[in-house]
Amino acid sequence: MVLDRASLKQESKALLKTARVNPYLFTLLVLAVTLVVSGISNYMNMDDEFAYLYSVQYGIDLSFLALHRAFPALVVLFVSVVCALLNMVLEAGVSLYHLGIRRGEEMPYVTLFDGFSFAGKIILLSIVQYIFVFLWTLLFIVPGIVAAYRYRFAILNLCENPEIGIMEAINMSKAQTAGFKWQLFVLDLSFIGWALLASLTLGILNIWLLPYIAQSNIAFFQEIKKAKGIGFFPPRPEDDGQFHPHDPFGEDNW
Repeated sequence: MVLDRASLKQESKALLKTARVNPYLFTLLVLAVTLVVSGISNYMNMDDEFAYLYSVQYGIDLSFLALHRAFPALVVLFVSVVCALLNMVLEAGVSLYHLGIRRGEEMPYVTLFDGFSFAGKIILLSIVQYIFVFLWTLLFIVPGIVAAYRYRFAILNLCENPEIGIMEAINMSKAQTAGFKWQLFVLDLSFIGWALLASLTLGILNIWLLPYIAQSNIAFFQEIKKAKGIGFFPPRPEDDGQFHPHDPFGEDNW
């Protein structure tokens, strides 16, 4: 089955305009929060060499930040790990926001922090995915890339139903992406031009681009779930109102 990439991307772009909470202001909030988190990590790691390289790369003199005494290595490591884990949970919050938009729900700005309600699973899932992809990469680069696409929908499965286990989310993603990895790769390639343009605007265009990419990815996710009959499907009026994570054998795929 070949998905209509152009139509799904156009639909995603139009859907963003229907969001009751502005997706571009939400993205601006995301970028601001992640910048603060990254800034804390960078500050802890700051030294003269880091400040010099940053100044050369961005033309900003940060030498004053390197005037603090060096922090103990264990403290630096702890803060770096905590910041990395925070970013994982915040990324899940972004997914929750965009999944809600597609359902037509009002997703407030605090949705960004909703992932903290099941942060343990988010973090564990991210770590397991990283290990799997890393192990495949040891064989060669291409198997690592394929593995990344294989587990691409795991976080979306978990966000749609936080009650499932991380391996169930991963296995669902493996089943969902089977036969669709190339189309997902082409979807990513279709945004390269926009990404290059965003870099020329010092990242400002990302405020518009990132929601577009997120919704397009979720559009593919939803269409693939329908095609495979694997994943979460909202209950229909005639259903019993209970959550059913798997229904691959129904007469239709909703």
